Amino acid sequence: MTAYYDDDAGQERIGSQAELDEVLDRVASLPRPTWVELVSADELATMNIGLGAAFSSLTLYDDVDGSAEYRSAGTLDEPQEATFDYGAVPTTMSKGKAMTVKDARAAASEFFATGRRPELVAWELALD
Repeated sequence: MTAYYDDDAGQERIGSQAELDEVLDRVASLPRPTWVELVSADELATMNIGLGAAFSSLTLYDDVDGSAEYRSAGTLDEPQEATFDYGAVPTTMSKGKAMTVKDARAAASEFFATGRRPELVAWELALD
């Protein structure tokens, strides 16, 4: 798996759960909320996870069975909005798609293990 994010390192190969946790911790501690892009080893799926805010959001691009974009279904009682840096570009997450950071990180762990869309979170097909 490869991780891309807005930091001096920019791109890192991830070979273990410990390395994934280290990257997610580093991104979460950046001065501004940031998207980290995780690319599966076979490069057929990409998951973005927003970190550095009190909540998170996920987007998944799946080229396994054709090209599709999914967004995490929001699980928080109150809808949240946030802007996360994507590269150096501030990018607003989809409204109503916020989830806990714990759930988002668990989804990142599942994505690392399988390279496919995590089943432990609910997803909605992006129509826009």
